[in-house]
Amino acid sequence: MTAQNVLESVAKMPYEDWVTIQNGIADMMVAEMSPQEIEEIRAALAEADAEIERGDVVTLEQARKQVGLP
Repeated sequence: MTAQNVLESVAKMPYEDWVTIQNGIADMMVAEMSPQEIEEIRAALAEADAEIERGDVVTLEQARKQVGLP
């Protein structure tokens, strides 16, 4: 499977499936971190989920502008 195949598959996924995958990746990454680091990551993920539920998200155009990209 190529990187392009992976990107195409991810683009077709329902949002809920992508969140599940992200949480699984985060769990694997935090397995080697301290309890404090784990809590900080979980809090950040929870806040991101809350922002999405509120509809308080940054568009790609806004994100590009914030980091100085055209």
